Amino acid sequence: MGIFVDYPSSPFANLSAFPTTILVADTNVLWVNQIMVCNTKDKDMRFNLKKIRTKISPIEIFYINQFEIKAYQTVDIVAELGLQIHLEFSTSPSISDSLVCFSNGYTQEFDCEVTYSRLNELPLTF
Repeated sequence: MGIFVDYPSSPFANLSAFPTTILVADTNVLWVNQIMVCNTKDKDMRFNLKKIRTKISPIEIFYINQFEIKAYQTVDIVAELGLQIHLEFSTSPSISDSLVCFSNGYTQEFDCEVTYSRLNELPLTF
């Protein structure tokens, strides 16, 4: 079985304290390459990133809890913290992972772009 890889990205603007889903493994396994976060305000902010695994009952874990980003600063969270984020997808058993991010206050606004690798399996050929 061969594997092909796509390299999509998902940009988001004007995010704040409202939790926003930035990536979902709903058809394929995903490997996060980069999460660029830009603090768009003149005050320091706190960035949060959670992984949610949906199966029989959802499980939520923090990857990042209150990471400080200075005013107008842009940070690649994955590189800065040495993260390895893998989002699993499976039909049997039913598993789907997602990433959610948010700040600590509605005035703490930021832009975010996620780049990732999508693993696409091909059917077996003879």
